[in-house]
Amino acid sequence: MKPLKYNKIIYLSLIIVYAWLPNMVYALSADQWLQQGQTYFAQGHYEQAIQHWEAGLDTLSPDSLTQRQQIDLHAQIAHAHQSLGHSDKAIELLERNLPLVENDITQHILLLAALSDLCLATHQYIKARQYINQAVDILEVEQVPTAISAMVFNNLGNVLAVEAYFDESISVYQKALTHAGNKQPELHIRILVNLSRTYLKNHQFKQAIQSLQQAYQALSLREDKYDKAFLFVTVGELAQNIQKQQQEYQTNGNNRQTLRQLAYESLAQSVRIAEKIHDDRLIAYAYGYLGQLYESEKRYEDSLKLTRRAIFAAQESEAYEILYRWEWQAGRLFQIQKQLDMAILSYQQAVKSLQAVRDELKTGYRKTSLPFRETIGLVYFELADLLLQKAKIDADPKWLIEARDTIELLKTVELQDYFKDDCLNQASTTLAEQMNMAKTAVYYPILLPDRLEILLSLPKGIKQFTVNVTALKLKDEANEFRFELETRETKDYIPYAQRLYRWMIEPILADLKRQQVDTLVFVPDGVLRTIPFAAFHSGSRFLIQEYAIATVPSLTLTDPTPLEKKTDIKVLLNGLSQSVQGFPQLSSVTNEVKFIERFYPQQSQTLLDNQFTTDNFARSLRQTPYSIVHIASHGQFNSDPQKTFLLTYDNKITISHLENLIRLSKIRNEPMELLTLSACQTAVGDDQAALGLAGIAVKAGARSALATLWFIDDAATSSLVSEFYQQLQREHISKAKALQKAQLHLLDRPRYRHPAFWAPFLLVGNWL
Repeated sequence: MKPLKYNKIIYLSLIIVYAWLPNMVYALSADQWLQQGQTYFAQGHYEQAIQHWEAGLDTLSPDSLTQRQQIDLHAQIAHAHQSLGHSDKAIELLERNLPLVENDITQHILLLAALSDLCLATHQYIKARQYINQAVDILEVEQVPTAISAMVFNNLGNVLAVEAYFDESISVYQKALTHAGNKQPELHIRILVNLSRTYLKNHQFKQAIQSLQQAYQALSLREDKYDKAFLFVTVGELAQNIQKQQQEYQTNGNNRQTLRQLAYESLAQSVRIAEKIHDDRLIAYAYGYLGQLYESEKRYEDSLKLTRRAIFAAQESEAYEILYRWEWQAGRLFQIQKQLDMAILSYQQAVKSLQAVRDELKTGYRKTSLPFRETIGLVYFELADLLLQKAKIDADPKWLIEARDTIELLKTVELQDYFKDDCLNQASTTLAEQMNMAKTAVYYPILLPDRLEILLSLPKGIKQFTVNVTALKLKDEANEFRFELETRETKDYIPYAQRLYRWMIEPILADLKRQQVDTLVFVPDGVLRTIPFAAFHSGSRFLIQEYAIATVPSLTLTDPTPLEKKTDIKVLLNGLSQSVQGFPQLSSVTNEVKFIERFYPQQSQTLLDNQFTTDNFARSLRQTPYSIVHIASHGQFNSDPQKTFLLTYDNKITISHLENLIRLSKIRNEPMELLTLSACQTAVGDDQAALGLAGIAVKAGARSALATLWFIDDAATSSLVSEFYQQLQREHISKAKALQKAQLHLLDRPRYRHPAFWAPFLLVGNWL
């Protein structure tokens, strides 16, 4: 298996740390199997290297290896695990060795530094800061070589850069440069590269260029080898990024030629060294980024030749973490040259390559990088765009289905990324396979930079609608709509509600009426996850007055099995009316729970106030396979899923904890039917937090979830939720219809007529 590249700062820093750790391993030159392990590692055969080193630890007697040699071997094994993308294993191994080096200052510092960078690579930011702070504390009281001090300060700069303390990071990098001096040229170069990147993040373009030029000059004097070539690639790529951001910020254009020349010379050097040492992976990086440079200069034929060379080398070396990038690049080049079929093929290859390595590609500095959909996600959207163009040219609905399926892949990946869970189960019978449900239409919006595409699946086929509104305009309009909608005292939301209706609903109205649709199932994307479609306004009526509405996170993660009106249904009712943990009281919760209890007098258990503890809740779910779980308490959906919670009397329940309690188990042989969260909220415009709300039913293992986009009057909540359960008792009524009637119940009451009271309720998942 070949190495997986992390964020460049992390990758370079780990090289620095591990360059110090294995010194004693080479002292065992008499042992051929150890040398073979080094050979395997240098060739990128990390699994074989691990096997040899572990065999060495098992084979040698304890007396033949010093403690330092044993630790160095463990460090080598950890490095190999990290190169395979198994960072958790690497961390576990190094942490196990940490107590053994407390009396060896140098080794202690080196292990702390390695652990800090590995924790950054796996998003464990607090631990990363703790480990590097421990290393810095040792430096303050112990004498260590200046090169090690430089390495520690470089890693501290990385941590500060992740936390977006750019000024502090720059200061620490400069301190690291002073310690590195001229006696550690390779470390000096890496610090300069990190410094340049941080200047760029801080929009200090002049300083970023100066640091990068210094790195290039120092690098040119080094011996030709792999690390030199890889650093040249990094310098070339960074020069292009600086040029691009300067253009975006419309700063000094006089540096354009300087940066272009720096990028070209760096990448040309990397190509020369890569060819000289016959390293296919390096060839893939060097030619690919040189092709990217030519693409930016509109030298498309030359760029395509270089890109194809990079693709071939990436395939030969199984460098899938970079292969997708050059297949994507080839797709763009074919598109520019009006070769639509070749462009589609290249994009499809890129998506296929992405599926194999997307987890490794997500590893990096999450806090300072763009969201997943704005980086890697662009591949999926650009492919969908091409497929939609192809659908119009060929008038063939198969291309519409391929476009939809492409975005489906992205939606699944995005939810897995949000929840940090690759085991989100796809429905055994997908919604996509049951599009012919009577009187139901599935509304699938695809937000492209220059337009909105609507794929409408009707009982009699799928149709495409194109609306000339940009993604940015739609995002701004949706955010303003949501903001104004939450203000109950005004009707300032109406212009936005009407514009959104005109853009998103009017184009499909004739088809909805022709096929007698009464239920709309939205598969929202991006900012559309944060708004209630129910409050769209035609000028005379709200959308909820015409259609029952449900949302699903994706087609493949939705089970459309109808709700069975069972007589043995079991219900767990939970409520918190009192003020606890700094949250205000919800005075109507008691009446809400008692009202619902009337519908299930022999089938329900109630945990109210001080009975609704985390332990009692968990115990109840472990003992009984409830069909419905109702939670009337404060809750919050956050962009960080670890900060998404439901409030209990004595604690908070995370979504992961909730999932563990209600997933299929020994006592539960079928999914929970309904999870109701009646006092939750997400922030305006927070697309990431809305991912948690969109995927709550999937993550928790329930067919459906009823939740709110924002916190509303608890009396209104109690009234609406009670009406929802009352409607749910009727025969032949779907959950979507039950919610519609409950929302109309509030809309018909003057006190609650404003959509701020009834619109935020969303039915997520199964609507039948």
